Amino acid sequence: MSEETYDLAREQYEKRYMAALAQRIRAVREERGLTQQAVARAAGIASDMVSRLENGHYTSPGLRTLLRIADGMGVPLAALLPELPGPTSSPESALLALLHSIAQRAEPHELELLLDLAKVVVGRDRPF
Repeated sequence: MSEETYDLAREQYEKRYMAALAQRIRAVREERGLTQQAVARAAGIASDMVSRLENGHYTSPGLRTLLRIADGMGVPLAALLPELPGPTSSPESALLALLHSIAQRAEPHELELLLDLAKVVVGRDRPF
């Protein structure tokens, strides 16, 4: 597997993780009945930071920021972190992650074409 393919797979993983983190922060905040402004005030961070994080516009929050947000909501940091499998470590798993990412973006008719192509490449005589 080329370094470019591996980098693309890692980038896709990071995007999925950050999207899941944003959803998790929003869900915990809403479960606790807090506004974004209340969390920011309690965390001692800029008032728009929570909004930007929840909406995917703040893509690399530091550990200190996440700790402050968790503390501001009165939850452990682990409550905010999404449970996703770790980054791909083998070339095969990186390629599978990339294939999965492509399939998620495909339209239904494109998925049928991808399936047909996979059957030809892998061989129709093998069970799927």
